[in-house]
Amino acid sequence: MRVPLSPALLLLSLLIPQPGFSQSTVTSAVTAPGDGRVAEWMYGERIPAVPGLPFSAKVELELVNQLQDGTLITHKTYNLDVRDSRGRTRNEARNWINPALGAEPRLIRIELYDPSTRTRINVFPLTKTARQWTVSTAVPAATPSTPTAPIKPETTKENIGIDSIEGLPIQGLRVSQIYPPGALGNDRPLTIVTEYWYSEDLKINLLTKRTDPRYGVQTVRVTELVRQEPDAALFAVPDEYKLFRDTMQPSLAQGSGVSDAPSANPLGSSPSPVAGIAQAGIGGVTPPRCVYCPQPSYSEEARAAKLSGIVVLRVVVTADGRVENAQVVKGPGHGLEQKFIETVKNWRFKPADGPDGTPVACQVQVEATFHIR
Repeated sequence: MRVPLSPALLLLSLLIPQPGFSQSTVTSAVTAPGDGRVAEWMYGERIPAVPGLPFSAKVELELVNQLQDGTLITHKTYNLDVRDSRGRTRNEARNWINPALGAEPRLIRIELYDPSTRTRINVFPLTKTARQWTVSTAVPAATPSTPTAPIKPETTKENIGIDSIEGLPIQGLRVSQIYPPGALGNDRPLTIVTEYWYSEDLKINLLTKRTDPRYGVQTVRVTELVRQEPDAALFAVPDEYKLFRDTMQPSLAQGSGVSDAPSANPLGSSPSPVAGIAQAGIGGVTPPRCVYCPQPSYSEEARAAKLSGIVVLRVVVTADGRVENAQVVKGPGHGLEQKFIETVKNWRFKPADGPDGTPVACQVQVEATFHIR
């Protein structure tokens, strides 16, 4: 698939229904700077399926990025999330709010989960479709052992006290990760600090603040909290929606188009399994989602030859969203495969979720189409 020159990110979701495995595609534009430096989609509150603790809340998301000249770019949106007494959860995903229009952010996806039946449903309001699958057995996840494993950051944790949000006591934890020079292509130590403010009463974080010099400051805050039983209709797929019952779940990623650079997109085909690594769509494992996907550049050899072609890589997305074990499935040569490998190692994902909602390592295939206009 060739992505046209545009500053917009595309959110692609392949919908594969069980009978006949016919395929349809859902595409929604997401406002983006277009330079690949800032992820334009950020996951909201992670709600565990805990019974007996019902609530409804507005979850506010904010991303603040400071440019080199000191200019601050701020993006905001919100989700409406709920959990009922049975432990069923409902999570939303919306576009960023357009500050010029001031309109309500567009709802692009609703994720439903029922722990009693181990059923997950993704609802897509833009196309009035939904896809459902049932978790059968847990898939073990393990980080592969390779001689080229990335350098791990030095991590420290610090309790930062007790406070309250929405009338509930919260416990603060600050996690600092320091990457040494060269670990991420950095020429000096790089520090990422994340603060978690956890509510024991609801078993969720009411505030998460992540400060990363590469992407800016990301904040997820629970507001307008109501500790009552939510309407049961919130966990149902509307009658007018077309429901697909899936046996597998393909990849889902984001990418941006840039001048005479390749376009990066997920492949619908499933890669060969690797021992200890989960597979998206098997055992209720959700696909990873790329949130920072800079485009690879041409090799000088390929540019001189005015070569176009497709490079396909098989990669493992780890439980913390990094890329490991990049292997070439196919490519036209002339150095394009190596350029894509070098770039994809810097991609960052929202990791795949296992059947219990915890992040797991997952193998996927990614594709880059190189085309010089």
